[in-house]
Amino acid sequence: MKTVLFLINGFGIENKNSHSIYDDKLMPNFDRLMKQYMFQSLRSNVNNYQEGYRNISLDIDEIYNYSIVNNSINNESLLKNETILDVKSKLEERKSKLHLFCLVDKSPKIVENLKYILKIINPQKDKKIFLHLVLTSNDYEDYPEIIDVLSAINIELSEFATIGMTLGLGTISNDNKEVDMNFFIKTLISEVGERWQSFKQKLDVSYGLKQSPVLVKPFVVNTGFSLDKNDVMIFFNYDKIDPSNFINTIKRIKYGEENNNILFYSLFPITYQETIPYALNYELSTNSLASNIKELDFKALILANKNQINVINYYLNGLESVANPKINYIEFDNYLYKPQELLNIINTYDHELMVINYSIDDVKTIEELKQRLHNIDIMLENIYRNSKQNSYSIVVSSLYGMNKVLNNEKGEICHVIYEGKVPIIYIDNFVTKKDYLIEMGSINDLMKICYKNINKSYPGYSIIAKKNFLYRLFFK
Repeated sequence: MKTVLFLINGFGIENKNSHSIYDDKLMPNFDRLMKQYMFQSLRSNVNNYQEGYRNISLDIDEIYNYSIVNNSINNESLLKNETILDVKSKLEERKSKLHLFCLVDKSPKIVENLKYILKIINPQKDKKIFLHLVLTSNDYEDYPEIIDVLSAINIELSEFATIGMTLGLGTISNDNKEVDMNFFIKTLISEVGERWQSFKQKLDVSYGLKQSPVLVKPFVVNTGFSLDKNDVMIFFNYDKIDPSNFINTIKRIKYGEENNNILFYSLFPITYQETIPYALNYELSTNSLASNIKELDFKALILANKNQINVINYYLNGLESVANPKINYIEFDNYLYKPQELLNIINTYDHELMVINYSIDDVKTIEELKQRLHNIDIMLENIYRNSKQNSYSIVVSSLYGMNKVLNNEKGEICHVIYEGKVPIIYIDNFVTKKDYLIEMGSINDLMKICYKNINKSYPGYSIIAKKNFLYRLFFK
């Protein structure tokens, strides 16, 4: 059976202290469908579409590659890893420093991973190792969790390494301006730059200014890390990054009459013109939309903004950037609020799964938010009417909520908080509210509902469940 997954990303269950936006006049169709069909709230611990698609496709709550490191720790293969042992050997040979650029999100798992590898590289705790903490999150609301992770790194790894600098990933990205890159390299060489004895104090300021962690300018936490010509660098990355400009800038530096002899390594492969030695390789996920498509034999059509398609494709294909003939994409920008064009796509394409990506988290004002929700509600009504005529199911939900400060028409500041939980409405002609319910779950369950709809032989668990006798007796 054809199933439409209708996403309103950024739209969540309003928190207690949120400026109230939702009402039945603003979204009359959503309100009516919520009362007429099965409704529930789902947990969502993500705040962007990238992590949302990772969760619903791979059915995990974190970067997939954490599991690769954990498996390598559990089977002790890292103890014999040639790249890790080569780093250790080069440090002993050169009597040099190690600069470990550690890409940090909000997962505490990085602490144990780092500690395990540092124990291999620095068992006697006598080597000069500096951790440069690179923040990767785009959401300023992640600061409290990021600070907890950095504090754990500072406490638990202090006997093996010292925190040198803290910076946003934007500092070492290819998009960073040349003047900013040169200033950063100058700080790396001379330690001259902004200094904060407590990274928490500095990041609290960034949090107050609502600056994305990825954009945090470099600041010095501890000194002694100045870059020398024989030093070693590791990019401790879990996802692929492209630090080409950073590496090339480092390579151009000369110390006296001699060229520098700095060595580069990475945890996972990075994008660079030459092969940088890496410790672990990426693995494809055995559980993804692509693998379920192969097992259940169906096709999927994804309508999304042009700039989102590559990331969505990567997660739906199990961490492989390929063109899958059974997963097709339409750039949604031109169809957002054109009901007839959108219905033509739904009715014309024979794909059993259609995912429609709306979003509200990029709005700038309360009035814009209300207008966006109202427009989306009109599109939902058109799709609903069409579904009654053409007998397909609709799952209305969101991958994530949002936490945003917006101005209203009077210039007043309003805090909209949709974090933690998102709504789900299940619309079907045969699986009705009378006999079925939606059990508690998370956004990871959204695709499972679709799989079960499309092919009843799907072996996985679905949170659409039949009411038992006692439930019907007490909750008529």
